[in-house]
Parts: sequence; structure tokens; C-alpha cells
Amino acid sequence: NRREFLLDLPSSTFCDWQKLRVQENSSDVPPGCMPRSMDVIVRNEMVERCKAGDSVVFVGSLVVIPDGSALARAGEAPQSSKNMGRTDNEART
Repeated sequence: NRREFLLDLPSSTFCDWQKLRVQENSSDVPPGCMPRSMDVIVRNEMVERCKAGDSVVFVGSLVVIPDGSALARAGEAPQSSKNMGRTDNEART
């Protein structure tokens, strides 16, 4: 979008949110294995309800959001599909 962005405050709704990194309980992980982790986004009244080390149960919808930087191979910059297959000169025009 090349136009100026303006936030319409009267039409906007804001809420508290927090990103949590949760990890498997170490007692559930086989010996010699690393515990798996995932990020969880909580909103509204669930913000700041737990602290590090608490045991929690999450109920909600799983939404996969790919990490764009992790998709690139080492030494390559991520490209949009719009520019795939074009040379550098073609992509700039």
C-alpha cells in the first residue's frame, strides 16, 4: 500500500494481549530429548493470569502463523511469490 495510513480511532477496538511461550512438562519428555515449545497468544481477561513455572491448560483455536525468516535457506533473503522466477533487475521494475 503506497498511500498514507491513518488510524480511525472512533471505529477502532483495542484489547490487552500477551504472547506466552509454553513448554512441555519435563516429566513427560523421554530421557535425552528436548521439551517442545510453542507460542500462545492470550487476550483480554487472560492476560497476566499465570507466571513462569505454572502448570496450565489451554482451550482455544490453533492458528498456524509461519515464521517468514525461518522459511529462507541460510544466506538467502525471503522473496514474495510475486517476484519468484524473475531476475533482480526484473523484480526492481
